[in-house]
Amino acid sequence: MKAYETLGSWRPFLVEVGVEEIPSHYVRDIVMAFGSLIAEELGTLRIELEGIQSLATPRRLVVMGQVASQQTALAETVRGPLLANAYKDGAATPALLGFCRRLNISPGEIETMGEGDKTYVCARLDKPVEPVDGLLPQAIEHAFSKIPLGRSMRWGTQDYRFIRPVRWCSLWLGDRLLPMTVAGVQSSALTYGNRTDHPGPLEVRGIASYEQALAKGLVVLDPARREEAIASESADLAASAGGEVAHDEALMEEVVHLVEWPTPFLGRFDEAFLEVPAPVLTTSMKVHQRYFPVTDHTGHLMPYFIGVRNGIGRDMATVVHGNEKVLRARLSDALYFYRADRRRRLQDHVDALDRVVFHAKLGTYGDKIRRLHELFDKTASAWPLGASGREVFHRVLDLYKADLLTQVVQEFPELQGTMGSIYAEQEGMSQDIVQAIGEQYHPGYQGDRIPQTAMGRILVLLDRLDTVVLGIERGLKPTGSEDPFGMRRGALAIGRILEESRIWDQPPELLFMRAGEILGAGDTAVQEAFDLSRNRLGRYLESERHVSAQLSSPVLHAHCPWHTFDTRLALMERLRTDPSWEIVAQTYKRIDRVLGEVEISPELPAGGLPPERAVLDGVRRAEGARGPDEWWQALVALSDAVGQLFDAVLVNDPDPVVQAARRQILARARLCFNRYFHMNQD
Repeated sequence: MKAYETLGSWRPFLVEVGVEEIPSHYVRDIVMAFGSLIAEELGTLRIELEGIQSLATPRRLVVMGQVASQQTALAETVRGPLLANAYKDGAATPALLGFCRRLNISPGEIETMGEGDKTYVCARLDKPVEPVDGLLPQAIEHAFSKIPLGRSMRWGTQDYRFIRPVRWCSLWLGDRLLPMTVAGVQSSALTYGNRTDHPGPLEVRGIASYEQALAKGLVVLDPARREEAIASESADLAASAGGEVAHDEALMEEVVHLVEWPTPFLGRFDEAFLEVPAPVLTTSMKVHQRYFPVTDHTGHLMPYFIGVRNGIGRDMATVVHGNEKVLRARLSDALYFYRADRRRRLQDHVDALDRVVFHAKLGTYGDKIRRLHELFDKTASAWPLGASGREVFHRVLDLYKADLLTQVVQEFPELQGTMGSIYAEQEGMSQDIVQAIGEQYHPGYQGDRIPQTAMGRILVLLDRLDTVVLGIERGLKPTGSEDPFGMRRGALAIGRILEESRIWDQPPELLFMRAGEILGAGDTAVQEAFDLSRNRLGRYLESERHVSAQLSSPVLHAHCPWHTFDTRLALMERLRTDPSWEIVAQTYKRIDRVLGEVEISPELPAGGLPPERAVLDGVRRAEGARGPDEWWQALVALSDAVGQLFDAVLVNDPDPVVQAARRQILARARLCFNRYFHMNQD
């Protein structure tokens, strides 16, 4: 039992850890983790904290906030042995003496406390209250050592590890510099400017002067301010060329964490390169050079780009010229590869896919395509495609991986699917083929959209089913945090397409079972693949649509098409407020406990006794119910009939014939309960 006393005296603190440039995609996570760990450490030390901020540039991690001037007081009651075991004949026993030694107290300080019908000895400990000055450094040091890192490195002769070498650090409590050591580097009253314009040391005299020192060193600490500067100045530069900046959130975040003092500049490239499809040009600019493309007001690419320099530097004309030269070389390569690709058709690459390995355990891409043809042929009647559509879809299957062998995709792997779609359109193929090829990698990440066309959805479903079902059958299932082959992502793609579209109008387990039969996968692998997809979809619904697992699980476990999820979820939420809900739910659970696993006969058994006939009548009404409201009323009546049956007869009758008949009656009744959602998962 602990009692805390809140203190009202606050003091500002700031910690800066300077490092070699951290890769941009790690900066945000590292500094946020640093701040969270500092808060956690301070909480452990009973130091209150408020207004914490975590800010970073590529070369520095900064956490600041307000801390209480001293620890909160703590009075803790520690329970010892039973009173009966603490004393014998009025003298302290070894049990009591050992308890006292552990707490460094005398037997005279012992008190008693009751818990239930038992009485224990106890001791009240008042922990000393220490000032924050001596505790803050250790909290920072411990927090830094706990920052989770996907990768780390060691430098110098000591065993210090971090993602990049630590070069300086400082810890300020108001205007006072506190001693601290981070990765072997001692706290000092120095910081450093940006590497281009002010690489030397800058003196700091306290928190109030820290921001002034950064301004002198041309460092913008707040990422939001850097982003605002980049966006505003880039828009002005693009407007000067008569265009607009092509917005890209991911690229903006990356560039923000590449620079400390952003200086955007406008560059130009030869209009002849616009012969190359825009996705190739923008990929070259964004991925390879971190440039922002410039478009006209209709969205078409213009022969300009926006780069961002770190620092002001000198001779911007030279900077612009150098960047234009680098981009020209990149685009020259892209133009060469594109023209080379245009001399061949997609069909010309198809046979060579037999020599491109998809996975050592899953064969080549040619093998995969043949499996998908078979999957589609043997499920064709279930898909919303006519005879002509099926013929077109087989053409999609033949060509959808052909662009892997084009020179543009080999140079720009990010354009898989995109280039196949572009080349298919340039060859005059139908829009069905063009769009399906272009949609084959959607959804590619958590918030990505599913394919928008029927053929795109079918293509992704069959492709991921082949990967997930056959992959699990051949030992590629994900374990713990390891999923090198992207099984979870593939399973989620299957789940989302089945839930967000009507492309498969049957219970999803039937699709998995059929795929398993066609691919030659065992029942265990098929069930694991189905469970993986259902579980990933459940987590997605919770994280993206805020549907708790308690609600989504019973709906996803019912033997129903997943595209009816929203309707069935709304039904379940409405019925949970019905006065009869608890009766129906408890009746189902009672049936489930009695039956366990039962193989259901296709024929409805005949009931001999009136309670048995009443349950069978209830089953017929529930099975024949037209719509959820009629089904629910039938279910309420069925629950009453089942309750009367349990009261009137022994289900597990000694006579095996009678027992089998009653178990079949209840098994059919149990099916009725799970028509729209699985009662046992609630």
